[in-house]
Amino acid sequence: MNPGTELGRYTVETRIEEIPGGERWAARDTTLDRDVTLVVMPSDADSTAAALDAARRAAGVEAAQLVRILDVGSEDGLSFIAEDAVGDATTYTEAIGTDGLPAEEVRRITGEVATGIEAARARGLHHLALTPDLVLLTGDGRVKVQGLATAAALAGIETEGEEADRDDATGVVALAYAGLTGTWPLDRPSGLPSATRDGSGPPPPSRVAVGVPGDLDTICRETLGEGTGPDSPGDYAAQIAPWSRIPLAGALRTAPSAADETTHAVPTGSRSDTETPDEAGGSGAAVAGGALAGGAAVASAADGDETTAIPRESDDEVTREINLGQREGVTTTITRGDETPAGRSQRSRAARDDDSTQRLPRERSRDEGSRDESAHGRRTAAAAAAAAAAAAAAGAVGTGGKVLGDRLGKAAKTAGGRSREAIHDARARREAIRADQRTRSSLGSAPTTAEVEAPAPLLPAEAGAPPSRRQANLVLVLMAGFVALACLFGGIGASRIGSGSDLGRILGGDETTAVATSEDTGGSGSSSGGGEPLAIANAAGYDPAPGDGVEHNAEAPRVYDGNPDTTWTTEGYGSEAFGGVKQGVGITVDLGQSQSISSVTLQLPTSAQATVFAGEQPANSGTEVGRTQGRTGEVELQPSSAVNGRYVTVWFTSLTPSDDGRYRAALGEITVR
Repeated sequence: MNPGTELGRYTVETRIEEIPGGERWAARDTTLDRDVTLVVMPSDADSTAAALDAARRAAGVEAAQLVRILDVGSEDGLSFIAEDAVGDATTYTEAIGTDGLPAEEVRRITGEVATGIEAARARGLHHLALTPDLVLLTGDGRVKVQGLATAAALAGIETEGEEADRDDATGVVALAYAGLTGTWPLDRPSGLPSATRDGSGPPPPSRVAVGVPGDLDTICRETLGEGTGPDSPGDYAAQIAPWSRIPLAGALRTAPSAADETTHAVPTGSRSDTETPDEAGGSGAAVAGGALAGGAAVASAADGDETTAIPRESDDEVTREINLGQREGVTTTITRGDETPAGRSQRSRAARDDDSTQRLPRERSRDEGSRDESAHGRRTAAAAAAAAAAAAAAGAVGTGGKVLGDRLGKAAKTAGGRSREAIHDARARREAIRADQRTRSSLGSAPTTAEVEAPAPLLPAEAGAPPSRRQANLVLVLMAGFVALACLFGGIGASRIGSGSDLGRILGGDETTAVATSEDTGGSGSSSGGGEPLAIANAAGYDPAPGDGVEHNAEAPRVYDGNPDTTWTTEGYGSEAFGGVKQGVGITVDLGQSQSISSVTLQLPTSAQATVFAGEQPANSGTEVGRTQGRTGEVELQPSSAVNGRYVTVWFTSLTPSDDGRYRAALGEITVR
């Protein structure tokens, strides 16, 4: 297939990607003049029939987090699924990149994905093939999921019931792991590198990245490593809630960056002869203040050179792992914390003098010349150098170092306590949800409970003894009294039978009686006040060819919910005459079986031209009940003769302008008598 190929009413433009079982193309709907995305596959492929069936079922699911399916069809040996085009979106894979995403942004994205998949699960559908490539992030921060049920059908995945719920929950947790670490923990293909694995699965995110919240880390470990975790996408959403609906901007990422940062080195060795203790203390305080405000400092000592490197500010900085190592000296890396104005000020002063790294050698100890004599001497000299570096750093920091240590210790204790409380709360919510699911019952079965206590006795124990003779005689007297009263009232009633009737006329006397009749002035139909409304079993949009057969079907039940304020509307069109692409659209209600119809009452929010038809099939022709021309509010239509039918179709032949510049028709309520 090439650009310009026509598939039904769609013109193929550019190929987006190749997917299992087919290809995804950008296309143009020439009938409705809009951009769409087509999933194209060979009609004779083994997975095509299952994918088309899954797409038809998924089209009925409306959730803000799911990419809507618009059409399904086949032509010239090719089958296609038309989806909403999300033109300004990037994939979750591209957003993650090599640096990961901020933890709270991961919480928001995966929470929205879980909410959309849970809405589909309530309709009996599952995704079963979640990957970062199928999660789209629009320019305004909305989350969209592609491939509901269809991606799994194309890949040949067939899972149902609780196992399918669990698979989707695992897929959402894997998306969270990918956002935190920049790696993909599952076996299904993805655009991210695969996560490392040991005997029990991938390592917890806290071992790979920094700043991982305790609840997300626990869920990833339990789900991907221990085989437990949430039982469904809704269970996952309940455990990580709440999250912000607004995307995070400028937050620190959790995964280690692959790129090195430019550093500015300042000496931390012993003070020079001209430096005063006050000056040294001031330098240490400045460095300590930068670290406390969130700046990252790196101190290295190797072969006699000792420097402290402070990363420069950049437009997109990421956090680093805490790395403590030793290589003929001491190398210490302190991870950046919160971005505060104090931290930025300290780093700016440290980097103001020069854009390149400046390294100033410290004075060598007089004992360093003996390090080549023996291995023992080298180890001794290295230890002495490390001790000297530590002493020099402590002297430079001075009193500010002690305050810094105390504050960092208190912050660590507070963060640890909050993490433990979050983990405890998440586990309590998970256990409550599982307990609630265990006590649920299906339709037609008795509710299940763990234990039912025996009811308390309503009568004293002696009430079970046989009645005495006196009690038995009293009961017999009462029963005889009731029988006597019944006989008395029965005799009185029987004696009055026929007292108000003319038996002569009833038995065929000679007299005749004229019966008055009233003339029917309102036609054969009855008014809206006569007759009970007929029950409506179902409703659906009616859009025959050249339409796509669907017209906001999800809104159709609103026309018989008893609330005129909830309305069904048509799709938006370019003009009052449907943009010249069709003659009309409508909505059909199903009465369950053929009924005698005396009137149809419509609640019309906007003026429109509409005709009501009744018959054994949904149709825009046949037996006409009545029509309305430009009326609004409550409109009652009565047929001129008896009408029978199971389906009642309201066929709109004109539209009304709406606020968004498009043309639509609407129906608030329909009542059939």
